[in-house]
Amino acid sequence: MRVFETHFGIDVKRDPDELSHVYHSLFQKFDHDANGAVDLEEFKMETKRMLLAMANGLGFLPVQVLLEEDSFLKKAVEREAMKINA
Repeated sequence: MRVFETHFGIDVKRDPDELSHVYHSLFQKFDHDANGAVDLEEFKMETKRMLLAMANGLGFLPVQVLLEEDSFLKKAVEREAMKINA
């Protein structure tokens, strides 16, 4: 999973404070009840929201995931989108 864009596919060394801030922000997004832990339901709900937004091309996401052709992840996104559209 990519958190940052790359420069022409080449990773650039990031400032440790910047990385810490980004990962902390992502954790807060997943920790819906703010108890300091991400339980399975929180993880499933936030992951589903991000994947559906990506599949539908809606909004900006801080996390970008490459969906390779015939990948399990792509199949999961397509399946969830079909459920919503049904």
